[in-house]
Amino acid sequence: MDRFAARSLALRPAQRRDREDILHVLLHSEVFGLADADCVGEMFDETWAKPRPDGYRWLTAWLGQSLVGFACYGAEALTQGTWDLFWICVLPNYRGQGIGRALLEAVLVDAQRESARLMVIYTSSTPAYAPARSLYEAAGFVCVARVPEYYRPGDDLCIYWRRLG
Repeated sequence: MDRFAARSLALRPAQRRDREDILHVLLHSEVFGLADADCVGEMFDETWAKPRPDGYRWLTAWLGQSLVGFACYGAEALTQGTWDLFWICVLPNYRGQGIGRALLEAVLVDAQRESARLMVIYTSSTPAYAPARSLYEAAGFVCVARVPEYYRPGDDLCIYWRRLG
């Protein structure tokens, strides 16, 4: 049994008041930095400023009163049933306990409920992202493309894909 199961992990859609907690998780992830936080902050603000059907969705993971992880995902504009997972992040002390898997599974269920055909994930090839790539592969995602030096020299873009439903 996962360690968090006894501590009652709760997944729920993010609320506007969760913004600072989400940024805290991101900035303390040991993976993402200030530029990522700026991007996440803008995406989060846009969610409430310009709500739309193909907008961003946010799912949060809580242990008691502490936000320990989140996911951001949504339908891709100008496609028929293609969804993207933009962000998934869990605090380092809570990794390896099934929280990322629980978030990803809930994202997939939500997307399928909305008639998603497939999901796409863009991620980095660096060692820091190896746990994320393993999570995606364990969930049935396949790396279908790699763009050399996309993010910076030595940091390729890995594009993962999975059919849903």
